[in-house]
Amino acid sequence: MKKIFHKDMLYKVLRVIIGILFVLNVVGIFLVDDHSQRSRLAFNAFQSLLFIIASLIPGFIEKRGKLEIPDFMEIIFIIMCVCHFVLGEMMDFFIKYSWWDSMLHTFSGSMIAILGFSLINSINNYNKNMNIPAILVAIFAVCFSVTLGVLWEIIEFIVDGLTKSNMQRYMHNITHDPFLGRKALMDTMKDLILDTVGACVVAVIGYLDIKHKNSAFNSWTIRKNEEKAS
Repeated sequence: MKKIFHKDMLYKVLRVIIGILFVLNVVGIFLVDDHSQRSRLAFNAFQSLLFIIASLIPGFIEKRGKLEIPDFMEIIFIIMCVCHFVLGEMMDFFIKYSWWDSMLHTFSGSMIAILGFSLINSINNYNKNMNIPAILVAIFAVCFSVTLGVLWEIIEFIVDGLTKSNMQRYMHNITHDPFLGRKALMDTMKDLILDTVGACVVAVIGYLDIKHKNSAFNSWTIRKNEEKAS
């Protein structure tokens, strides 16, 4: 199946732009004397690198797994990467707009749950003898989404430790005073709760879709690429 031209162009243009930002930030590290500015440039360079790596994941999965990921799922994925790495982290949308982080986590929880449904649909399509009950499919989608949400929080924890950033919002954005007690956990727990809420909404919709045999999620199925598999 041929890919949408605009999707391929979107990926290439974004990689070039973010690649240029990465180079500029790396060069800037050696040109500035202020420690805070240098730390910020290093953080931006790291976020740019993470974006580039993330943008390569769908193509890597398709090539190594000989799979065909629906184009609109890839477009949504790259848009979410822009919203997180570029707008959220590099342009401080997470700080400027308090709802930005909540919106992304709710939406990402929903999309990852849809990916969970897609994986189960793929298994059912290629194993006709297997018919997984709707309730188990819904539970898997929620667990899959929440698990990836937990892994993301672990990544944020590691990045904060390496770059002295504040991705987990464990300290005040301006004074950099660390939060104490329950307040230090608020951002992480809010993110996990919103991931779960987004996943549960999709799980309920998907469960009803399967029970009523509407097959709305069939068009969101990751399929085997026969050309690559042959």
